[in-house]
Amino acid sequence: MKKEYTKLKWYRFKIARRILNLEGEALIAELEDIIQDIRNKKLDKLGVFQLQIVELENMIAEIKAKPKAKGRQYDPFHIPASGDGRLALFGVSNVGKSTLMNAITNTDVKTGAYLHTTRIAHAGTCEYEDLKIQIIDLPGFLDFKEEWAISKQIVRVARTSDAILMVIDLSMDVELQYNFLMKQLEDARLIVDGETPYKFSIIATKGDLPDTKESFQKLKKITDLEIHPITIKEEETLEQLKKTLFEQLDIIRVYTKKPGQKVDREKPFVLPIGTTVADIAEKIHTSFIQRFRFARVWGPSAEFEGQNVGLDHELKDTDIIEMIVERR
Repeated sequence: MKKEYTKLKWYRFKIARRILNLEGEALIAELEDIIQDIRNKKLDKLGVFQLQIVELENMIAEIKAKPKAKGRQYDPFHIPASGDGRLALFGVSNVGKSTLMNAITNTDVKTGAYLHTTRIAHAGTCEYEDLKIQIIDLPGFLDFKEEWAISKQIVRVARTSDAILMVIDLSMDVELQYNFLMKQLEDARLIVDGETPYKFSIIATKGDLPDTKESFQKLKKITDLEIHPITIKEEETLEQLKKTLFEQLDIIRVYTKKPGQKVDREKPFVLPIGTTVADIAEKIHTSFIQRFRFARVWGPSAEFEGQNVGLDHELKDTDIIEMIVERR
């Protein structure tokens, strides 16, 4: 299943770039072409890709059902993707999503000790080492009510994210929160029969309040999802969370160097886990595959520093690569 998910992650990476900035008929045509591509490559025989096709078909149906508007309409839930990855915070009202946003990003989201403080989606940038991660703070569900007009828009944002993080307040009824959020995800068909093409995990907030240790243990018993406990007052847990957010993206950073020159540390290639030398070669220049001789690699994927490798060598996070190609 892990190999299937890795393959899907790479494919979704390509989908996001194919449909970027497309709308209407152009977007429908591209989505239909992507579905056909999945079938041509027989990827639809894998369960996670079957779910991906369903998701793409749902997107097409929604676009076709949407009335044609004169001119562009304002959508407070439309936030252009930016940075090296995108994560959505998803939860009921007043669980601490906005407070968390303010603690780990460059935003100043309004907070308050009352329900539904956040009424529109907010985006912020979380910096982790040399990466910039876009975090979307989605409006919470008010009093566990099914607010369909809003929740459908929330789902639209979630679909464009690399991972969806359910934020659960340990000082409240964790089982009630978890079951409600899972139902929302199932009703939106982001989860189908327990299967999903998306990556989910849980951020457990307010762990410094009384009786929250018991709530945390209860939450661990009712879910198989990864749980990341945090306390806003403890900087250490926030720094650990930033590392966790990076890990949620399933991406690696690869640094390049030209022969005889220093490593370019300013702009690493940021690509999905499973990236090979061939993938990097194509990114650097379209002719590099045909002209490729070998590559030198320094870092976690190398057996020794400066190891000579071929196109099928799988790279790891923070690797340094030097391409040796035939001269024209």
